[in-house]
Amino acid sequence: MAGADVRTAAGRPGEGSAAEPTIQAFLDDLLADNPVLATGLGLTAGADRLTSWSAEAVARRIGMLRRHQRKLLPLLDELEVATAVDAFAGLQIAHRQLRDLELRRVQHRHPAAYLDVLFGMFPLLVRELGSPVQRVEALAGRLSATPGLLEEARDNLEPGVPAAMVRAGLDQVDGLLELAGPTVRAFAAGTGHEGALDRASQTACAALKAFREHLRDGLLPGAGEECGAGRPVLEDILRWEHVLDDTPEELARYGREVLAETKDAMEEVAAELGHGDAASAVAALQSDHPAPDDLVAAYRRAVEAARAHVVDRGIVTMPPGEELTVLATPAFLRSMLPFAAYDPPGPYDARQLGFYYVTPPREGISGPELEAALRSHPRASLATTGVHEAYPGHHLQLVSANRATTLARRVAHIPNGGNILVEGWAFYCEELMERQGLLADPAVRLMRLNDQVWRACRVVIDIELHLGVMDLAAAVDYLSAEAHMNRYEAELECRRYAGEPGQAMSYLLGKREVQRLAAVFERQRCGSLRDFHDGLLRWGCLPPAVIAWGMGLAPPPPAARVSS
Repeated sequence: MAGADVRTAAGRPGEGSAAEPTIQAFLDDLLADNPVLATGLGLTAGADRLTSWSAEAVARRIGMLRRHQRKLLPLLDELEVATAVDAFAGLQIAHRQLRDLELRRVQHRHPAAYLDVLFGMFPLLVRELGSPVQRVEALAGRLSATPGLLEEARDNLEPGVPAAMVRAGLDQVDGLLELAGPTVRAFAAGTGHEGALDRASQTACAALKAFREHLRDGLLPGAGEECGAGRPVLEDILRWEHVLDDTPEELARYGREVLAETKDAMEEVAAELGHGDAASAVAALQSDHPAPDDLVAAYRRAVEAARAHVVDRGIVTMPPGEELTVLATPAFLRSMLPFAAYDPPGPYDARQLGFYYVTPPREGISGPELEAALRSHPRASLATTGVHEAYPGHHLQLVSANRATTLARRVAHIPNGGNILVEGWAFYCEELMERQGLLADPAVRLMRLNDQVWRACRVVIDIELHLGVMDLAAAVDYLSAEAHMNRYEAELECRRYAGEPGQAMSYLLGKREVQRLAAVFERQRCGSLRDFHDGLLRWGCLPPAVIAWGMGLAPPPPAARVSS
């Protein structure tokens, strides 16, 4: 399949720092090694291939990452801050992958390392990555490559894989069977090529079913209950990914402090609403939800109102060409996305169209079970979720990042990084929009605070689960009790936290860091709130501590000093 040229697809002549050639060479090697990542960025080269996880491929990958690390490190000494910041962004990309391969050993302990690769078929279904014929051909290639990838998984995964990771893998396989089966066949039929993917689909689904048996019968019986990543991984994430100085214990204490403060604030709002306590107020609000057939439309209306408020108040500059559609979560993703989620365009996508997914209740349920599922979508939460996922949250920020002025900043979040800014910004926007009048209704405020309880719980669970202080069952109990969440959804959440150390903490900690940066900006620059937001979003998905350095508001953080 013909592909866009990585060197020119998102470039702007004359822009970029002195690190640009080094970053470009790194990106070329990275995308040649990982064609699924290229697809996610909006490129078509390699769209018919899957990333290899053979022992030889992993060894080559580690060597390539180390080689580019050595090239990027000297650039941290550049006097031009923009060049040093871009070099640090490149080092983060290399470091997060080396952490996974060498510290976490995901190729040996995480089925998701392989199954996530297969979700690389999804962008071909929804994004304009070539003509319909090219996309069908690309899907056929990836479907046909599925058995080889899963054979590599069987070769690499070791006995004693954490049980939580095996169970999460089983959920992923169920979703992938839907994707590689009915979903791709329907796509082919919709493009006028009915039957074109049937054989490749059958091949992929047979391999997935065999892998499911391997997970269930081969790995699960001997799986370990310990699922924590360990202190070295956590401390590496804090230093290199989130660029924070706090110890894990200090952050767990902070999470508990915010949890207690937020619960106190909820009691005050509950009294304002005429309820005896916050729990009864939340329960009453959860009982007021859209009907199943109006659920997606209700979220869509909330998003439209949020966008209009951002524009009317001049809260931040809207990135040109942005588009957003709100739709039901595809069936194959629902076991992994219990509520709502956002899927951004890549920096190389000509059309900057984002997808905001809303997960409806599971099909076939009724009565009390249906009511319990709908209670996760109270009307009083729809506006806040729209702010977080869309305007001025994820959609606005990530489309802005795609149009940052340097290549390093456009791709700083790859792969699976940037959460301290991405999630922190979106969570910061919730309280921001309350102050700006959109989320000021007491019922909406109460549910926003209830969501803050959830995010504070995430900090505690993320740290204590991975330090081994809390096991998975205790984490589910804690989240269910503190955040008024049903146990099914709490278990899905905690499995995700187990598989993605550092991600769950990034919402509350990122909000804290964005607020701190806003205060420094106000003191030193005396600019408007819009000036701060526009200035922040120009730096892509870099951590707030690095953005502060780039803005000239703080010295380089310890991780960015060569001597450290």
